[in-house]
Amino acid sequence: MHPLTLAPSFLLALQQGPDGCNLFIFHIPNDLTNLDLYNLFVPFGNVISARIMVENETGRSRGFGFVSFDNRTSAEAAIKSMNGYQIGRKRLKVQH
Repeated sequence: MHPLTLAPSFLLALQQGPDGCNLFIFHIPNDLTNLDLYNLFVPFGNVISARIMVENETGRSRGFGFVSFDNRTSAEAAIKSMNGYQIGRKRLKVQH
């Protein structure tokens, strides 16, 4: 799969996948965007939502987000590969 260069509509709204397909992502660097998050996880399968949570007042990243897949196999593969993945000085924590 090729990384996206334009933000698809599913990056704008937080959607959930089936049970076992929704991942919590912690320790996200402040400069990472929703599109960056999507591009990190799309190699594992069909991402239906990728969203970094931000503070309402400032728009600043809260350092965590969510990624949802359309199937459990992709979600499990993402957890195995991305939990502990280092970006800069941070290591992602990825779990259900």
